[in-house]
Amino acid sequence: MNSPNIPAALVHYVAQGLIERSVSIKILPTLMREISPAPLPKTYFVQAGLTATCAQWQLSDRANTSLPLLERLKSTVGIGFTRQTWAQLSTGAAHQPAAQLVFAPLVLDAAEDVLQALACLPAWFADDGVLLFATLAAGGLPELVNAQPEWLELLGHWPSIMDAGARLQDLRFGLPVLDVEAVPLSYSDFNTTWHDVTAFVPALRHMDTASAEPWKERLRHLFDNGLRDLSLQVLYGQVWQPTAPKSERTEHTVSLESLTAQLEHRRTFK
Repeated sequence: MNSPNIPAALVHYVAQGLIERSVSIKILPTLMREISPAPLPKTYFVQAGLTATCAQWQLSDRANTSLPLLERLKSTVGIGFTRQTWAQLSTGAAHQPAAQLVFAPLVLDAAEDVLQALACLPAWFADDGVLLFATLAAGGLPELVNAQPEWLELLGHWPSIMDAGARLQDLRFGLPVLDVEAVPLSYSDFNTTWHDVTAFVPALRHMDTASAEPWKERLRHLFDNGLRDLSLQVLYGQVWQPTAPKSERTEHTVSLESLTAQLEHRRTFK
């Protein structure tokens, strides 16, 4: 499956939002990790006071093992990024070495079902750590829906904040913190607009050229009639590792001999 080609400027904006939200987290990580379609320059972390070693994994359609030897050697010694496919990130195997603080901007958007993909998160960070993630959320691209309601049939994959919170609680994450931000986007040419809308909407990415053409013409009609501004809803989340399930059993097994001994004891002290 191809990863969504979300604009790097948007990924960087969202990643900086995660860094800002990490300021209140009171942990001293020995290792941080950024998992991102477009990793930030490391200076952004340093300027925010995050000076721990930061490993950067780039979401890609190609794993490091499929890259030329020189690129693989560079990533091995810390130059550049380690490339990971969504298939690698979502296996359920713990990411090693385990990081105490993880930033994952717009990575879950590579999944077919974002709510189901939340089950991958425990493997992404250490037991005593915190993970901050961001994903596109319900209510995005209202400009398209308001002008042409048929767009709504392509946008049902985005989770609401309520659904995301309920899913995280079902997965036993301790007190997840969630908020949503409306992010405005402006365009000056149609091709860039179509590229980005396709990146945001999985249904379009999975269509062949013939199937996508009617949607492209709908968008072109809106653009030719003055549409230049779109907006997305971005869901930000902070999670700690899932808590162990508590036993709900309230029954106790007591032998008949034990009950008889208790009765005899009570009679003795009357």
